[in-house]
Amino acid sequence: MKNTSSLILALSCIGTINLLAASTRIDAKTWRTVQTYDVRALSRNLKSHTGELVAVKFNFRGKDTHQLKSNWYESSIWQPDPQGKKGFSNIRVMIAKKDLAAFKSITTDAASSAEITVYGRVLWDSENNFPFVQLLGRNVVVDPSGTATVSW
Repeated sequence: MKNTSSLILALSCIGTINLLAASTRIDAKTWRTVQTYDVRALSRNLKSHTGELVAVKFNFRGKDTHQLKSNWYESSIWQPDPQGKKGFSNIRVMIAKKDLAAFKSITTDAASSAEITVYGRVLWDSENNFPFVQLLGRNVVVDPSGTATVSW
């Protein structure tokens, strides 16, 4: 348990350091492991992806955004059920203060059919006992060596 907590803390620190830059560079080896999920699939077992870098497809963001700490905001990203049986699926996300304006530019219209992709790292909040995706950005540029730069 102590090793798991240490790993999560280390990943959290790495993600925080990366987010302090204008964009986040991801080495080629790590970028090759990025899996793309839709919100429905990822929300079913988000905790099992803790520590992973992921691409998440969704249709709109939640209207509510709450400041949790001086530089961090909490919100959600949503996707409708294609069969219309379950309604909507969502996952909790954390956004750095410097990225808040870019995040808020994403539509809150639940009727939106446009698919949006964001990139982030799945983390676990041990104090409040919930998983979330720490967002890194929407745009990716991959250089010839395979290193990716993620930005808003």
